[in-house]
Amino acid sequence: MVTAGDPPAGVDVLRVALHHPMRIWVDSMESLLQSRWDVDLVAAHTSTSWVTHAVMTGRADILVMYMSEANNALADTLTDLRAVNPDLKVVGLGDSDDPRLVVGAVRAGVRGWVEPTVGLDDLMATLHGVARGETWIPPRLLTPVLDALLTAQEAREELGSALKALSAREVDILSCLVQGMSRQEIADRYVLSTHTVRTHINNLLRKLGVHSTLAAVSIARQVGLPEQREKP
Repeated sequence: MVTAGDPPAGVDVLRVALHHPMRIWVDSMESLLQSRWDVDLVAAHTSTSWVTHAVMTGRADILVMYMSEANNALADTLTDLRAVNPDLKVVGLGDSDDPRLVVGAVRAGVRGWVEPTVGLDDLMATLHGVARGETWIPPRLLTPVLDALLTAQEAREELGSALKALSAREVDILSCLVQGMSRQEIADRYVLSTHTVRTHINNLLRKLGVHSTLAAVSIARQVGLPEQREKP
């Protein structure tokens, strides 16, 4: 007979940290998971900081984290956690029907998504799938999520093509604008007159099909304009 804490041979044990703001949900799921041989529940709490601490200290391999539209710092949080644990797998937990929330989570590195009403079998299938490097999204959300990701990618490619039409100097100046530099600062950096800088800006606006430097900066940020080149 196998005793508690001794999983059967050949079973991959998942070290899981679980977060949800409702204590009753956390307690219920904790009770269910404690009966599983293939799960080591290292943390289960309503506090995000409490659960992420389990990741920061290397005790968790999979983080199941509640996500909502109000969590604007999601990407930064996951970036910080992966800096400590590059192999961390993240499963989003949310009750919103808005696919944009899931899209944002996927872009932040989330590779699984479940709803609070998820059954234990489905949760375990998602956890094991994500642990294997797979992406698990509920079927009813999968199509709108893929549509949104593809549309965003196509838009970035179109904007990227527009940037390719710029000369090297125009790219330099656009990069300076992204950093908030004034025309005078740009002129000083590249030993140009402000009139020449203004001409370059007008040319790049025309090529990008926009009418303001704010719009040009927005395009540059969306496509991830390369780092500004050093002064020649």
